[in-house]
Amino acid sequence: MAAAPEGGPDAPVRSLRRALLGRGLMAAGALALGPRFLESLATGAAIDDATLVHAPARVTAPPIISRQEWGADESLRTGTRSFAPVTKAIVHHTATLTEEPDPGARVRAIYRYHVQGSGWSDIGYNFLIDQSGLIYEGRWARDYGSDETHGGEDEDGLGVLGAHAYGFNRGSVGVALLGTYTSADATATDAALEALTALLSWKLGTRGIDPHGSSGYAKADGSIVRFPNLCGHRDVLTTGCPGDGLGRRLAEVRTAVAATIASRPVEPRSVEPRSVEPSAGQEQGREADDPENEPKKKRRERRRDQDD
Repeated sequence: MAAAPEGGPDAPVRSLRRALLGRGLMAAGALALGPRFLESLATGAAIDDATLVHAPARVTAPPIISRQEWGADESLRTGTRSFAPVTKAIVHHTATLTEEPDPGARVRAIYRYHVQGSGWSDIGYNFLIDQSGLIYEGRWARDYGSDETHGGEDEDGLGVLGAHAYGFNRGSVGVALLGTYTSADATATDAALEALTALLSWKLGTRGIDPHGSSGYAKADGSIVRFPNLCGHRDVLTTGCPGDGLGRRLAEVRTAVAATIASRPVEPRSVEPRSVEPSAGQEQGREADDPENEPKKKRRERRRDQDD
């Protein structure tokens, strides 16, 4: 069969596919996805680099188990909440049982330890995911209406500051998979990774954030550091989290997130990336130590507390 000519009606689509690949917005495995989406882009207005990287996609939120549904004792949490534009996603493991018999009880135990054991104002993670792929609302952001998604955001779409990565909480969404994935042989279930993909496709895609890209991050001391937009905890701090077993899967997650975003229509507006400016008084570390950085004695106490 003769090769298709370089010109022709589908030439703009082929050209855009190559551009998307070059920008890291579409993985090779996603080339078959979203042909109408690609055609609409290719035959529309001129597309520059900023449009390719920062065009928000219409990605819907996945089902999320609310704090009320998993049984959070709201009398435990304290303090006020701070919010910032979401620009990063940081993945963790909880370093607890991998074959968790009662995920809801585990989430409650982690919440209790973070507040009562570590002295934090609330659970540190923004979201948690169990092996069956259920997503749990983490840190409290606000009271939601009956028809609203419990997405960890204020009314303006700013993300609530968690306590999951010391010095990198502002503007990041911290997602923890229940279990221990320290060994390279350990791996999360397909259901858990699919839920992680759905969650991060929504969080990143609606904001026009490239899951394959890297960008600058403004720390509280005014310094700027650059790291991947979708990364593991150990990509920003000296820690083993999320373990070799989960860490090696993050490349697949980035590809899956990029494919999901690419298969959705873009919002008909131009969005400029918003920088995360540090400000005085924000939660920037007191609550953010990862359990894996604790001394062994304290870590044993934490695990004993979570197993209660």
